[in-house]
Amino acid sequence: MAILGQGKASMVVGAAAKVNSAIYWNFGAFSDSKLFAQLQRVEFDMPHRFLASVLPQHEAAELYRLMVVGIRDVAVFLMDPKGYITVWNRGAQDMKGYTADDALGQHLGMLYTDEDRASGRPEHNLQMAEQHGFFSEEQWRKRKDGGLFWAHIALTALRGEKEELLGFSKVTMDLTRHKLLEQCAKEKEEIDLILRAAESGTWKWELETDDVEVSSYLMQLLGHDAPSHKLPFDAWLEFIHEDDRAPFRARLEQVRDHPESAPVETEIRFHHKEGDFEWFFLRANWHLVKQDAPLVFMGVCVAVGSLKTAEEEQARLLAALRHERARFASVLDQMPSGVVLAEIPGGRVIYQNEAVRRLMGQDMRDVDSVDQYGRFKLFDLAGQVVPGDALPLARTVLTQQVASVQDLLYQRDDGAKLHLAITSAAVSDADGQAHIAVAVVHDISKLRQAEQAATSEQERALVTLAAITDGVVTVNRDGAVIALNPTAERLLGMDEAVARDKPLHDLLHFDEPDGANAIGAAVERCVQEQQVISRLPHLTMSNPHGHHFSIETTVSPVKLGDGALLGAVVVLHDVTESKRLLRRLGFEASHDALTGLVNRREFETRLARTIDRNRQPGSDNAALLYMDLDQFKIVNDTCGHAAGDDLLKLLAASYTEHVRERDTLARIGGDEFALIVEHCEVQEALAVAHKILEATRNFRYACNGQMFQLGVSIGLTPIDSATTSVEDALRRADHACYIAKERGRNRVHVHYQGDLDLAQRRSDMHWVTRLTHAFQHDQLQLYYQPIVALDDGETTQHYEILLRLRNGSGTPILPGIFLPAAERYDVILKIDRWVLDSTLAWLAAHPDHLEQLGTCSINLSRRSLADPSFHKFAADLIDSSSVPARKLCFEITEHGAIADMQKTITFIEALSARGCRFSLDDFGTGMTSFSYLKQLPVNFIKIDGSFVQMMSSSPVDYEMVRFTNDISHMMGRKTIAEYVSDPHILARLREIGVDFAQGNCIGKPRPLAM
Repeated sequence: MAILGQGKASMVVGAAAKVNSAIYWNFGAFSDSKLFAQLQRVEFDMPHRFLASVLPQHEAAELYRLMVVGIRDVAVFLMDPKGYITVWNRGAQDMKGYTADDALGQHLGMLYTDEDRASGRPEHNLQMAEQHGFFSEEQWRKRKDGGLFWAHIALTALRGEKEELLGFSKVTMDLTRHKLLEQCAKEKEEIDLILRAAESGTWKWELETDDVEVSSYLMQLLGHDAPSHKLPFDAWLEFIHEDDRAPFRARLEQVRDHPESAPVETEIRFHHKEGDFEWFFLRANWHLVKQDAPLVFMGVCVAVGSLKTAEEEQARLLAALRHERARFASVLDQMPSGVVLAEIPGGRVIYQNEAVRRLMGQDMRDVDSVDQYGRFKLFDLAGQVVPGDALPLARTVLTQQVASVQDLLYQRDDGAKLHLAITSAAVSDADGQAHIAVAVVHDISKLRQAEQAATSEQERALVTLAAITDGVVTVNRDGAVIALNPTAERLLGMDEAVARDKPLHDLLHFDEPDGANAIGAAVERCVQEQQVISRLPHLTMSNPHGHHFSIETTVSPVKLGDGALLGAVVVLHDVTESKRLLRRLGFEASHDALTGLVNRREFETRLARTIDRNRQPGSDNAALLYMDLDQFKIVNDTCGHAAGDDLLKLLAASYTEHVRERDTLARIGGDEFALIVEHCEVQEALAVAHKILEATRNFRYACNGQMFQLGVSIGLTPIDSATTSVEDALRRADHACYIAKERGRNRVHVHYQGDLDLAQRRSDMHWVTRLTHAFQHDQLQLYYQPIVALDDGETTQHYEILLRLRNGSGTPILPGIFLPAAERYDVILKIDRWVLDSTLAWLAAHPDHLEQLGTCSINLSRRSLADPSFHKFAADLIDSSSVPARKLCFEITEHGAIADMQKTITFIEALSARGCRFSLDDFGTGMTSFSYLKQLPVNFIKIDGSFVQMMSSSPVDYEMVRFTNDISHMMGRKTIAEYVSDPHILARLREIGVDFAQGNCIGKPRPLAM
């Protein structure tokens, strides 16, 4: 440095510090020789000059190095060709914060911001320097502590003698202060522009001098063409309007005395040079202008005169708008239709009138967006829910579509259902921008109901006219045809199009000569008198197709609502089928549908007439035949009911051949017929009965390969003056028919006055009725009679259950009186079930008695022994009862047992397997008693009482008792002698060896209530 001298050193330092200089060099990564060679190429770009050195190269290089290292205000460093740092000077360390140890070997990118590195800025700069030899820019760079500084950089590519790239040099200067000064100047300029544009000015109050410095802009706003102006405080206040001056002074003095009360904000009036005043918005606060200087109170005044005028105008307009809105809302609230306004595009509801709230049943003003429209459940006409974003108002909000109308259904929370027509549209401003969507909601429920009612009424009228069985012809006032319904077309034999405008008189053709004239006259009279014309004569009408109809005609006037006459309606009532139906119904009402014979109702009517006629003096007698087929059930059961019906039709036809036309043959039941033989004596009627009997015997019916032959039981009773009624005659004939069946069927029984058989049947009917009443009123009663062992070896109780019929307060009725009738009329089955059920129930209810009981004997009828349903009933009842089966003994009669031996044995075996025992009652009365005894598995033989009662006086009866006892013992059966009436008989029974005895001598029957 001494060699260069002070002047040269100064020149070098000055050149290195020059901002626009360019330095080309390389250092640190090369040998001294290479470094020296490069230092020779160092060039300082100075206008019109080139710096050369008279020193040796190594001295010059060393001086350059010392200069670079010593520079503190400029960062200088070198990089290899890939941008990695090889030399780092003190200025770089001071400026960037990285020491040489931090920087050497690191890439240039460490000195760039994250954004610049991400965008590839370091590589870009190196590439530009390599391509052009030099690259310069100003940009924000990052320090090690993360802070930024504004850097001016000069990046130079260093090349060798052969122009090969040896590396890069970079010189960086920190221009942050200059950048901030530029920004401050720019900001001040911008602030001035803003203040000028905003019609604003500033002022500054210096409390030490009590002066106020007013900016030139504020002075210009007040009409004064002057630069910034400094005024005493009081002179400054003279610019303030008199009304605002005192409050403003007081506020400023308050801030002066109490700085913490700042800032000051107010609207205030300033005097204008022209004499008017201007409104300003004033805001002031304390500011520090210079370091260590006292605070000054600075303010800004913004001219708001036009704004105040605008505010006043706005207030006036808002008042007018509020008035118009109120008037508009009042008008809308009076509308029957609902109106809703919503914002576009959000959909917030900003208005609804009262009609909407009433129609929808809820408030819509809390709806903030289209998304909330879905809470209103509306349906299309098909009943499908319309999504919220598909509702008319929503579509308008979302798409600003043109006005549209949609019919929707709505159900309020209170259950009311409405039919709504909703019109929606977007409301655009002058620029065509839509900001409001409006929906108008019309309640058209009543309109739609009226339309539906009208449509339904019209459809009903058309359907009625089409479906009505009457012909309806509409004519005008002149009698010309206007319309025909389908029935009228059928009756007239022509279509409506053919008949239209033609006179009705010419289209009608009747078998009666004056028929058409009568209808024409009725139409003319109806039009003239405007009254309904009815009661026209029945006519037979024919049409071109040759069809004939019986019709009844009515003519009625047709009027409008105002009474104007249009014409008339001619109703042609077709009664052809009605007459045919009446004839058919009359026949069906009096005849049997299957056979075509007279039915029971018609037969009784004719029988009543015959009885009435025979009461007249001198009248001829008649007879009634009641016929019941025998063996008809076999055909029904074998071939089915269809075959049975066919047989009845054939047989009825056969009977008709043997009946005179004046006589009445009827079917009065399933297989029952009756015949009234008029004007005859009993013998003549009997001959007719035998013809029918013979016809039945000769009748054969073939079905399914089988041939069936029937019989008929006929009851005949005379009809004379003694016959009192239809019921009496039928009852006597029915009784006679029953007697014919009892006597072997396929025969005739004639009833005469005083007939004993009929008396017996009437007695049976009486007891059947009494038994029915007894079941309904609990009048049957159980009795028991003891059965004792004659060898004194058995001590347990043994008795037989007997039956009585209560007779009010009198003596109970014995079974021998009512049981025969019960047997004949099948009531005995019900009695047997009742006796068994009641006996088991009583025994189960008395366990102490049941414990002492040995045997309880219960009688069964012949019908029960042959009835499988009773077998099941008895078995189920015994199985479910708590009474042990071994304590039960069933008494069966000899006649009942042999009636159906196989069913009897099956029943005995089924109950014996459960422990029950059996006793054969009335033994010895039948001729085959001993032959069947060994087949029946019974336990006891009851010797018939007719033998027991006479054994003391009749040797024969004695021997019968002895013989029966011996045979029974030989077969392993025990014997019981019944009807033991005195001690002498009891002693003889012991002699013979009979096991048990029963009778009044032993114990009389007593009620079962021990």
